[in-house]
Amino acid sequence: MSITIKEIARLAGVSPSSVSLVLNDRPNRISEQKKNLILQIAENNQYIPNAAARSLVTRKNNTFGLLIPDIENPFFSKLSKTLELQLRAEGYSLIIVNSNDTFEGDMILIDLLAAKGIDGIFVVISNESYLHQDIIEQKLSQLNLPFVMVDRIFDSFSCNKIYFDNVEGSYIATRYLLEKGHRKIACICNTFISHNSLSRIHGYRNAMTEYGIKVPKEYIIPANYRIEGGYEAAKQVLDTDCTAIFVCNDMMTLGILRYFSEQGIHVPEDYAIVSYDNLLSDYLFGIEISSVNQDVEELGIKAWNIMKKAARPDKKEETNQTEICLMPTLVIH
Repeated sequence: MSITIKEIARLAGVSPSSVSLVLNDRPNRISEQKKNLILQIAENNQYIPNAAARSLVTRKNNTFGLLIPDIENPFFSKLSKTLELQLRAEGYSLIIVNSNDTFEGDMILIDLLAAKGIDGIFVVISNESYLHQDIIEQKLSQLNLPFVMVDRIFDSFSCNKIYFDNVEGSYIATRYLLEKGHRKIACICNTFISHNSLSRIHGYRNAMTEYGIKVPKEYIIPANYRIEGGYEAAKQVLDTDCTAIFVCNDMMTLGILRYFSEQGIHVPEDYAIVSYDNLLSDYLFGIEISSVNQDVEELGIKAWNIMKKAARPDKKEETNQTEICLMPTLVIH
């Protein structure tokens, strides 16, 4: 078993509180000779600090929380991995929780993370929570710890936030299909309560309007952001005269490809598709689909930089909230 603070104190001839101050690098009046002795004893005996006890001394436990809506979605999986690796490299740990894209999940998990005494929360809200914006805003505002809204945000809510320009992303995706000669373009989007989905529909409409095209209502097909949503939406595409499809996320694109494969429909020969997220390369097995790329690593790293600024222990007064909008790019295959 690892040596305890009491045993180190006995061997060094000092009090346990002195050992705790030295090991936690807290201000003290202990001589350099005693400090070095304490550190040497701890190292020689492979002392392992008790995280819970340390947090009582430092009032920080070097742990942060990440709330995401869908761990199966490659976008959120990559975000989780990016943040976890970044935090671990700097001596912190990350608790990841999954709301299953529900308002109830958000409410329960925000409380759960806060109750663990963590140092801050990265929040990616569920789409359902856009129906309960006032409640979520109130809950976040009442947190006694810093938080950063990541990817999914409330425009009118003043807080630390970082996200991608979804209007621009969908605009360049639709414009690419228009430039390839398509005029009948379906848009497979999430429910109309989703901030990101509404923004992507807006960008799609901007591009179509730029080319003088009025969008029939049947061209905009609502679906959830999951494989089954894309699968069902593909059936509706076949009821239109569309020749191309702009899909608002990669998971739905997988569902569309599954249905098309079952029906003997080929991409891009029968339908051109532009997807969103650019995370499908490991799943397409030779099918090449152009996609809007969102640099998830940049998102994660910059979200962590915002959090470090908000959670710094020497913070004397409130600083201005940080808001960062990242620009997506189109990767053409």
